[in-house]
Amino acid sequence: MVRAVRDVGDQGPEEAPAEPALRLPADEEIDRWVRAYLRHAPLSLTLREVNRLIAVEAVGQGRGPVLDVGCGDGFWWTLREAAGREVYGIDVSAREIAQAQTRIRATLTDVSRARPFPDVEFSEIIGNCSLEHVRDIDAALRNLRHSAAPGARLLMFVPTPSWAYQGHVQSWLLAHAPRLAMTVAGALNGFFQHWHLYDAKVWVRLLAQNGWRVRAVHGLGSARSELMFRLFLPPAFGSFLLKQLTGFYPSRLGRWLPDALLAPAARLMRWAIADPLVPADSPTAYEYLLVAEAAELPAELPAELSVEL
Repeated sequence: MVRAVRDVGDQGPEEAPAEPALRLPADEEIDRWVRAYLRHAPLSLTLREVNRLIAVEAVGQGRGPVLDVGCGDGFWWTLREAAGREVYGIDVSAREIAQAQTRIRATLTDVSRARPFPDVEFSEIIGNCSLEHVRDIDAALRNLRHSAAPGARLLMFVPTPSWAYQGHVQSWLLAHAPRLAMTVAGALNGFFQHWHLYDAKVWVRLLAQNGWRVRAVHGLGSARSELMFRLFLPPAFGSFLLKQLTGFYPSRLGRWLPDALLAPAARLMRWAIADPLVPADSPTAYEYLLVAEAAELPAELPAELSVEL
């Protein structure tokens, strides 16, 4: 059962009744995403991105203009059915934006410093594991709220605070050598530049104070997907570094491979993501998907109450 979260008050989030069953995409659609990503990104990233695609489709697609925060190269949008919607994207990497502009309307923007596309009000905003990398998260969430149309929806993927402790090795280290386990987790979070690793309840409150009311929180991840992610993570580091040098993952060479040669890897991916959505408090959840809607924006603190840092 996937848990939902209702409005935030002084007593914190109130648990809501179970949501109606989520509608997962068709198997054929998931197969298409898997094959496309295997020709674009390393296996570990393929697992994560296909899982997120399934989750977004499961919670339903909105209408009107959509903003992708941290859009990267925009490849996501070559796989999703936009249904005539205008798709916009922002990122802080000029190289990524140059590629994204061949797929969507993208521009170089730091969301913590400026409102994206100030002439557009978005009916849906997606943060695909991007907002945890923004140092000034309050400013980012407020700028996104100012960009939202009335009734807009925010779909935000963020890592769980325990994601770097998952896996058999880290579990063993945490039980027998916790300092070493924490060192490994710190190195992983440092490599991926994670500024914000919070429990779901903290995210709910953080969003509320910036004008977003969380309606549901879902978990992504299973024991299978985590096993495969950890297994293929070491070569993924090499692929990531090569992309920094060339602008592309070496997996791009797979575009010349026939489907028959990719079939074993594709079956492995499908096996790993057989259970894409789990309860938010599941021990296997490596990410949250927070579904929020635009609410009344709280007033800024009076100047005399603000604190200079």
